[in-house]
Order: sequence, then C-alpha cells, then structure tokens
Amino acid sequence: MGSITLSEKEQKRVLWCERVVLCKSTLREAAAWIGLSDRQMRRLVSGYRISGMSSLVHGNRGRTPANKTDTDITRKLIELMYVGGQLYDMNVCHLQGVLSRDHGIVVRRSTLDRLLHQEGLRKRSRKQAPLHRQRRERLTSEGSMLQIDGSPHDWLESRSPRMCLMGAIDDATSKVVHLNFRPTEDQAGYLMMLRDIVTTYGVPAMIYHDKHTILRSPKKATFEDELAGKNPMSQVQRVMDWIGVEAIAAGSPQAKGRIERLWGTLQDRLVKEMRLAGICTLEEANRFLPSYIVSHNARFAMDAACPDTAWVPVKEIDADYYFASREQRTVRNDNTVPWLGKTLQILPDEKLPCLIGKHIWVHTNPEGEIVLYLDKLRLRHELVISKQSRPKLEVRSQRPEMGEGQDDREQVARRYAGTA
Repeated sequence: MGSITLSEKEQKRVLWCERVVLCKSTLREAAAWIGLSDRQMRRLVSGYRISGMSSLVHGNRGRTPANKTDTDITRKLIELMYVGGQLYDMNVCHLQGVLSRDHGIVVRRSTLDRLLHQEGLRKRSRKQAPLHRQRRERLTSEGSMLQIDGSPHDWLESRSPRMCLMGAIDDATSKVVHLNFRPTEDQAGYLMMLRDIVTTYGVPAMIYHDKHTILRSPKKATFEDELAGKNPMSQVQRVMDWIGVEAIAAGSPQAKGRIERLWGTLQDRLVKEMRLAGICTLEEANRFLPSYIVSHNARFAMDAACPDTAWVPVKEIDADYYFASREQRTVRNDNTVPWLGKTLQILPDEKLPCLIGKHIWVHTNPEGEIVLYLDKLRLRHELVISKQSRPKLEVRSQRPEMGEGQDDREQVARRYAGTA
C-alpha cells in the first residue's frame, strides 16, 4: 500500500470525517467546523467510509494542467527575450502582439507576464505615490481639439543621429492624425503638420500646445500694436489664426497629457518596430510612419462620445499662401525684390498694375520654395543671377611652369627675346 500525502486542509477533513464515522460528532457540527454545507459534508463522509483517506485527495493531484504552457514555447520565448536580442526590452502588451504576428506564438498577456517574471527577465516596478490633479474629461467630438508637440529622442537607437518626431493627436478619440520625423523641432515641421491635417481632415476647432517660441511669440506688444489691438505672433501662430483655429498654450506638460502619454507609447513601441524593420535613416523612418499610424490607431484609438465631427472641411486652398512663413519686401524700380542676398525678378504680366514701390509678400513653404504674393495674387518670378555669382573663366598663365618640357621653355625664351 502506497503512502498518501495530505495537505493541512485535507488532514482537517479526515479528522472530522473520522469523528462522524465514530459518532463522536454530528454531521452538521463537522460541516460547520470545516466550512462546508451539509450536503458536501455528507458526500465527504460517504467517500471516506468507502475508500478511506484516499477519497479526500483532490483528483487532479499529480496531473499536468490542461492549460499549462508548452515547454517548447517557454524555451523559444526565453531565447527571443534574452538580453541583446531584438525583443528583450518590449513591454508585455507589445511583446504579445509581436510574438503572435511574427513568430506565431499565441500567449495570454497574464501568462506572458508571469513567465517573464519567473525566468527573471522582468522585475516588479516600484510604484510611486500618485500626484493628485483635477481630471479633464475628453471633448465629445472628433476634431474639437488637437494636441500637438515635438519629441526629440534617439528614435533609431544610435543607427542615425537623434531626430525629433512631430505629432498631433485628437483629444476626443486618441487618434493620431499626424506624425513626421524632422532633424529638430522646427517651424517648417509645424507648418507641414498644419498643412497635412487641414488638407486630409479639415480645420480643427482648437489646438493645444506648449509655450515653445515657434508656437507662441515671446515678443511684447509695442505701443502701436496696443493701439491697433494686435499681439505679436510667430509665423506658425499667424497661420493658425488665418485658418480660424483657436490656439491654447498649456501651462504644464500634465495639462496636455494626451500627447505626452503618446510619446511614452511611441518611444517604447515605435522604436522597437523600426528596429525590427531595419530602419536606419530619417527618410526610411518617414516612409514607415503611415503604415504604423494605421496599426497604432487600430490598437489605441476609440470612438468619440458624439458621432458628429467638428472638422471644418476645406475644398480648395492655396497651401503656399497659408502654410508658409512670410516677410514683406518693397518692389524696386526694375521690378525686382531683394531676398536673403539674392534678387528676385517679377515677370511681366499685362493684367498686373505697376508694382514699383508697392509692398509684396515673400512666402517660403516648408520645402523651402519661394512664392511672391500681392495680397492673395500669386506673382510669377525668377531668380536673377548676378555677375558676382557667375563662375569665373580660368586664365592660364603665359609664364612657364615648373615641370614643362624643354621645347616649351625654349619657345617661351625666344618669345621673350624677340620682345626685348
């Protein structure tokens, strides 16, 4: 007869079953002490009378659980997650998706988290005391408010110089509406962002941003500006005012928490997705972004509380007029204007009035192309190449150079002798 190992709970049940069998206690008393119903206690006593203590041992003891993770999957997971591999620093949710998509390993998130901690590939994070802030509810309609920002980061993990990711997210749905890599957070990047959003979705009602000088002019209003009721505006600030967007400057990073949390997600997920795709340059990263935005929005975007959108659709718009930096210049007597050390010649047009002495605007779009405007009328022009900028013709010296042949030296000597 083999030995039987009983747990503390099972030993307690044996004791009370024995007391009921020997009539030392009633079945109801035993059920109350064990914490079972009369019916369950009667079942235990009946089994004890027939099979003894073995009837109180759980039937699954010693069996392999039906839902146990396959050892081959666990071994392969450890190999993929080993420090130095491509997946070693992914978070659990991201890792679960990548394993299912690229390796055919389907594991529940809780199971994956438990395996990573059992194998020592993850450590429990220390929770910090929460900061108590007043929560702002989402706006109800898509397009009611966008949050925009730039995030300088080592996005390609030293495979390329550091870049800045320019992005915009909808407040009502957490839908990413724009992403673009730039060398730095610059004015051209924000102009490109606004142009892409307006031409793709429409004009939003509000834009929430930080107090970067690109987005908010640091200059103080002059006396003339105060009399005219004007405030100094940056180029991007002027564009938002032109297209009818209310620009709101946040007082702290927590105030625009939607875009800040997006950077945390992208710095975790996008960095590793570009690593898996073998991306090493800014151009390759920008070509990768459209497909990533689709998958990101499918995973994280949600439906707005109100089905009606707040986007104001735009049918036709002169992008070079609205989404560009601009400066004013005065037309010279020869119908030219100076621009950054260059000369721009306005081409003749019968429909144009005389432009001499008039003020026109020089617009520079995000790609660096120059367009001239008289009010909103586009002017044809060309770049004038000055004489100073023309390449000089190389004039060969008449004097003999070191290393020339003997015949050349004799010919030069005779020429000088004849002129002496």
